[in-house]
Parts: sequence; structure tokens; C-alpha cells
Amino acid sequence: MMWLIMMMCTAVTQASQETAEAGAAHNETTAEIPQALLEQVAAGHAESAFFIGSAFADGTMGIERNLQEAKQWFLKSAELGYVHGMFEIGKLFYQEQAYPDAKQWFSKAAEAGHGEAFYRLSIYHIYQIDGQAFDCDKAYELLREAQLRGVRAAYNDHAWMLSTLPDKTCRNGQKAWKIYADLQSLYGNMEPIPWAYLDTKAAVLAEIADFNEAIEVQSWVVEDFCGIEFDADENKFKQAVDAYTEAFSQADDDLCFGAIKRLQTYVNRQPWREMPEF
Repeated sequence: MMWLIMMMCTAVTQASQETAEAGAAHNETTAEIPQALLEQVAAGHAESAFFIGSAFADGTMGIERNLQEAKQWFLKSAELGYVHGMFEIGKLFYQEQAYPDAKQWFSKAAEAGHGEAFYRLSIYHIYQIDGQAFDCDKAYELLREAQLRGVRAAYNDHAWMLSTLPDKTCRNGQKAWKIYADLQSLYGNMEPIPWAYLDTKAAVLAEIADFNEAIEVQSWVVEDFCGIEFDADENKFKQAVDAYTEAFSQADDDLCFGAIKRLQTYVNRQPWREMPEF
């Protein structure tokens, strides 16, 4: 029985030491924060708490990057009612796979009008996170709210799913093209559209049966993603597409294989179908 008591005493001593060390570490990090900011937070100033959280998250303002400290300050900001704090603490919970907590804060941020929060909530319905059933209509509703607030990724994902989901009730090529046109207008003439978004453009074009344009756009995507160059000759082009599809199917490069597989699908005059996987 004595060995058990000794072990318990040792455990208590170790726990006390760890608690003291953690407290000392917290006090040390707190000491790095300007006193004026701490006083503002104590007075209920939510933006100051968010500013401190951002400093810890980014490693700025002379403060060492520490996501656990950032989490505490973002949570404080959120509890004080700051919408950006709500969104950031939601993101950190999401990264930790604490999906119910993340959803709670994304929902609060969305209620306050945060565009990216609507986008994040749509993901729950698309990827069936935390037991959520797949519901393209609900996802589209949330994506539209994000689009109204200028979230570019929401335009892209909305157009992609309207063009590629296997369930035909979730698809609408003409609506997808309209949404993608709106996305392009957000970039204008000077800012380049990301290659991943051009991948979506090709899928939209294939869905509305404009396969020639889909092939051209997807060829650019494959050449950029995979560092290859196609021959202008049509027969050699088709042979190269088949050869590269076979080669990348054996390689550990899902990005290139997906891009070239979609190109092969468009060459065969077929639209792309894909169920989102989490």
C-alpha cells in the first residue's frame, strides 16, 4: 500500500510543478503584452482582445507565435461580442477537429453578418461533418449568403458543385456559368484568377456541353499543375492525354492525376462528376 501512496504523492508533486510551470509560462506571455491593451480588455474592449489574439496567432508585435494563447484571446474577444473573434475561434476549433464548437461560433459570426462564416457553415452540409446530412440546397443557400458578402471561394465552390455533383437535382449548368461569370468580374482584368478556379471554369463549360472550351482551359490547368506541355497536333494531343492519365494514375500525385483525368473526360465529351469527400 505504501508504494501506492508514494506514487500518488509523486503524481501530486509533478502535477503541482506542471501547473506552476504553465502558470509561469502564461504570466511570461502576459508580460509581453502592453499593459494598456490588458487594461482595455479588462474594461470589456473586445477588439483589443482580438488584437492580442492576432499577435499570438501571427507572431507579431514582438510576441512569439503561440496558437494556444491566441485561442484564449480570440475566445475572450468572441465572448465579448466581436464578430471577427467569433470567426477566428471557430477556425481554431475547426483545426482541432472540435467541429460542434466550431459550428457554434461560425453560426454566431454568421448571425452577425460575417461572410466567411456562412462559407464555413456550408462545408458542414457538403462534407457531412459532425453527423450533418448532405444537403446541397442548404449548402447553396449558405454559399449565396457568402457570395453576397464577396467571398470568392463561395462563388467557386457553388459553381463547381452545380456542375459536378452526381445528383442531377443539385446541378444546373446555366446557373453555374452565371455564378462563375460573377466570380470572374471580381478579379477584373489585372488580377489573375487562381488555377484552381480555372479548373472549376472547365467543369462548368463541360456541364453546358462547351467541350472545346473546357478542353482548352483544362489543358492550361494541367500544364501548370503538372509542368508538362501538350502538342498542338490534335492526334498527338489525345495520345498524350491518355499517356499522361495512365502515368499519373501510377504516381503519388493526386493533384495532377485529378486534373489530367478531368481533361481526359472532357476529351471524351463527358462532363465531370464528383461527390465531395471530407
